[in-house]
Amino acid sequence: MLSYRKAKFSDAEQIGLLHADSWKRHYRGMLEDDFLDHRAASNRIQVWLTRLDNPAANQWVLLAEEDSRLLGFICVYSKDDPTWGSLIDNLHVAHNSQGKGIGTWLMMQARCWLEDHFAGTGVYLWVMQDNPSARRFYEMLGASEQDTVDKPNPAGGGSAFNCRYSWATPGDIIVAA
Repeated sequence: MLSYRKAKFSDAEQIGLLHADSWKRHYRGMLEDDFLDHRAASNRIQVWLTRLDNPAANQWVLLAEEDSRLLGFICVYSKDDPTWGSLIDNLHVAHNSQGKGIGTWLMMQARCWLEDHFAGTGVYLWVMQDNPSARRFYEMLGASEQDTVDKPNPAGGGSAFNCRYSWATPGDIIVAA
């Protein structure tokens, strides 16, 4: 049965592995192959160990699981930017669980959390320009593209053009209940 809960430190490795697998499947050609093939998993695990060992006060991470198997996660940083508001930093769903509404449900939970605590602020995220399926997903949720920036990729993975998508308020995130 599908369940949802807040992340804890013991989840870091599992989150990092799902995160790296998602990058390997969706960011090929946007991140350097050597990074994806040899360093992405250790890089993402280290990032999540750090994030969950000493979480930022504005960090919120929610997991979607089935039988203790991680199917997806979302990471939000409230009031991350004075202009754009709260940052949806990560949303990843395991490859074999995509198309089942897990990403939409995680976005709905983020919307609810942000509405409860930060209703008057904007919400934004970055999505790689060459990731049309992710761009369509966020556009279906009501996000509008604001600008495009050439951003450096993690751990020497080159750089790629990223599009900033935003919503004026958390309530503008369109999700079915």
